[in-house]
Amino acid sequence: MGKRTTKIIIVFTSLLLMFVSCKQSFFNVLTHNDVGYWSRYWTTNNPHGAITEFSKKDSTTKYLDESWVYSDFSPALWGLKFWISSDTLFKYVNRKGNLIIYDTIPIASYSKNAVRLKNGIVWHRLPTEFAKKMLSDQVELSFLLKTSNHDGNIADIIGITWKFYGYGDVSTRIVRKSESLKYDWMNIIKFEENSSMVGRSTYNKLYGKYIISGSNIVFLNFNKNNERDENFDGYTFCNILPQCRKFKITKNWLQLFYNEGHNFLLFKVSNR
Repeated sequence: MGKRTTKIIIVFTSLLLMFVSCKQSFFNVLTHNDVGYWSRYWTTNNPHGAITEFSKKDSTTKYLDESWVYSDFSPALWGLKFWISSDTLFKYVNRKGNLIIYDTIPIASYSKNAVRLKNGIVWHRLPTEFAKKMLSDQVELSFLLKTSNHDGNIADIIGITWKFYGYGDVSTRIVRKSESLKYDWMNIIKFEENSSMVGRSTYNKLYGKYIISGSNIVFLNFNKNNERDENFDGYTFCNILPQCRKFKITKNWLQLFYNEGHNFLLFKVSNR
């Protein structure tokens, strides 16, 4: 082997190592602290929107909605994975030995806290500690109130479709997430201008009347059509809702208080 050939091999090997190092660096950034959380929406000034999770351990990626609940659409159920080649991030699934590309994302540049795509979209990295707290089944109310969960500024309970988020304790300010949180159509209510209340439990239609005076609320003739047995926490939700006597809206989150004001049902603005 001549000197020229040896020199070409050395140069090629060096370039290959640089390439691998560069891509590994992006992999480490993407999977920050073993699991990285990224969103094109979540920033300090715009704290809501969908989140993507990237895991270093098995190169899996998952989607979460703005309520920090994992999505369960087909690719996610199959086990969505990712790999990085050149300046492109690929998402794929392995279906019975066949690799199916789900998404192809060209990367323009990246840093510790931001990834810029070639189409101009920027992903922002969410702090890991914040993500862990939001992913817990029990979330501090103060963390939730930092997220507006809606672009507008809602001040009136009437005319909005509210999606049930969880059960809150006034003294501890801890909210336990609803078992049906991931399903947009479950446990929703709407207060109509004609003093009617409509909605859905997990599987049944809800209806009734309400009276509001200041921050006080009373439910009248609350009922449901009982087409199917309830699932998840549907029975609990339907049992507690008509017991609520006060309400409060904070940064587009609705609290309905029951048990003499010691507990509350927490609602966010529905996506429906």
